[in-house]
Amino acid sequence: MISRLELKKRWQQMLRGSPETEEEEFISILFENDWVRILAVRDTGAPEQRRIEVEVSLPPESISIPPSHTSPDDLTGPEVRSFVQNLIKHLEYLLRLADTGLTLGVMTREGIYTAYLDLRDDPSDTMFDILLPPAL
Repeated sequence: MISRLELKKRWQQMLRGSPETEEEEFISILFENDWVRILAVRDTGAPEQRRIEVEVSLPPESISIPPSHTSPDDLTGPEVRSFVQNLIKHLEYLLRLADTGLTLGVMTREGIYTAYLDLRDDPSDTMFDILLPPAL
């Protein structure tokens, strides 16, 4: 799990970095796991315009299939329960982000949910705490 200090350090590194291409946006991954990806986005034409984006999606292998099962269709019990509990934690995470000022969206029909915040100044330490994803 990432800490607030590490997340902040990666944000500051992104601000010091420069894009190697001439794209309109410079995107840096601050954190990524199976469920969550936190991005820092900077407009290369206007470096003072910054954005934090959070993507939450169902991981492709979110329910591990025990050897006794041949497909995900016959999963029951603890595997499904664990998956549902993790899904709830991540949906609550999205709501927490929205409650603190991030804008929610849906990126794809397959279920990639987003939250973003446009910034002119660096985020506060409190914002980095809010961005920390749920521990599983």
